[in-house]
Amino acid sequence: MNINQLSGGCVEWLKTSNVLLFVFIGVSVIISCIVYFYCPFYKLTGFDKGLEGVLLFSSISLGFYGACLSVIASIFHTKIVQTIMKEKDEKKEFSIVVFSTLITGFITVFSTISYRVILASNVLLEQLDLVNAIWIFFVVLFVSMNVLFILISFLIFLNNNEGKTEKVIVPTLKN
Repeated sequence: MNINQLSGGCVEWLKTSNVLLFVFIGVSVIISCIVYFYCPFYKLTGFDKGLEGVLLFSSISLGFYGACLSVIASIFHTKIVQTIMKEKDEKKEFSIVVFSTLITGFITVFSTISYRVILASNVLLEQLDLVNAIWIFFVVLFVSMNVLFILISFLIFLNNNEGKTEKVIVPTLKN
């Protein structure tokens, strides 16, 4: 089995990640424009609870993200990861996915905290539509990037065949 067969679908996902990144940004802009003009979420009853949920989800997602990165670091010297890191384009695309997911995650957490403070302190009330649109942009982008990162990570994990043996050992009891 050669390296290209071993890497399977993971390299294919990495080749399309830049395209998906632009699609995610475009979808996030479209959704945030719709929210800006038609959907003032801050007027909904219980929206503060929704912000708490988004903050919790974002924090848990960042924790899962860190765990996935540590697993990838632990299998760094396997053929599948070395294939990705050896190829300049794949390494660059993987790095873009990793860093953009991390950055949008932190921005989502900080913007959610800021949004809660703005709502609680009644400042910037005339700019709430803009704050709402910017916040939803980062939430949608982070969720999209997180899904892409998880798909790529699981493709790496599932395509890692090193350490598997074909030999099955059947234990027997001695009399």
